[in-house]
Amino acid sequence: MPDSGSLNLIDVHAHYLPPGYADQVAAGCNGPADGIPRMPAWEVASTLATMDRVGIATAMLSVSSPGVNFGDHASARRLARSVNEFARRTADDHPGRFGLFASLPLPDVDGALAEISYAFDVLKADGVVMLTNAGGVYLGDARFDPIFDELNRRRAVIFIHPTSPPCWESISLGYPRPMLEFMFDSTRAVVNLILGGTIERCPDLKVIVPHAGGTLPFLARRIAALTAMFLDAARTTPAGVRNGLRSLYYDLAGSTGDNAIAPLLMLAERSRILYGSDYPFTPEPAVNAHLKELAESAILKPGELRIIGRDNALPLFPRLQTR
Repeated sequence: MPDSGSLNLIDVHAHYLPPGYADQVAAGCNGPADGIPRMPAWEVASTLATMDRVGIATAMLSVSSPGVNFGDHASARRLARSVNEFARRTADDHPGRFGLFASLPLPDVDGALAEISYAFDVLKADGVVMLTNAGGVYLGDARFDPIFDELNRRRAVIFIHPTSPPCWESISLGYPRPMLEFMFDSTRAVVNLILGGTIERCPDLKVIVPHAGGTLPFLARRIAALTAMFLDAARTTPAGVRNGLRSLYYDLAGSTGDNAIAPLLMLAERSRILYGSDYPFTPEPAVNAHLKELAESAILKPGELRIIGRDNALPLFPRLQTR
């Protein structure tokens, strides 16, 4: 494995928990979020120490599931503003070490549009994080068209993060939702973005799909074929489905084995694959194990860890190119 200090990774899947956030989640969700017994601890100094040890130069901070909206739109607007400003201060205090994917109070469309303006024009955010569904409304739903149109106008980076599906009580089998349901919810959201026409209508968006695409690499051909068989051909074509999937970026958070990389490379170009740690929900020993797995991959070419880990992300974040 390359010396960790030489990697200079750009981590596109890195989370933060501002002071008091976990308590607000527990209150808003009436208990543990997404079936996870407890949220991890997070603070700046220990995060920087971990980044230095594993070779992460810059972490693009995002709030994970369940996001900022727990049903009350006014509270969600305040929480989105608070976490975004915290991340901006953190990045300013440690130049070059952190970026910001701003949280939006979806499904509150008006609130989200206001926060997009503030996040990009005032906070100079590097992009936004959007959960796969917000209150049961999935990305790609026409109700979110004003959001995507505005982000497309800004040529924004969108980091998609999975969350619990609205029917989780019936289908999760009592297991924590990140185990199974997150992967399927990413698939639902991306398919809806493509079949609903958002990706084609908004060609200037740069969309990052987490966890090596969830189940998309396995299901891509089936989705394309059944689109042709059962859906109105005017909506999209099998080629349109494939092209839509190829236009996206994919991070490797928690998906660093060749069993995940091989099918992903049948779906996406190598230049569309990015590094993600999922820290602190993935603790440091696991982050190291995943990097070792990438370094020892039988599929990736020599030196490709550095390309995936940094070079592929630089076009998405021009401000990092000068560092």
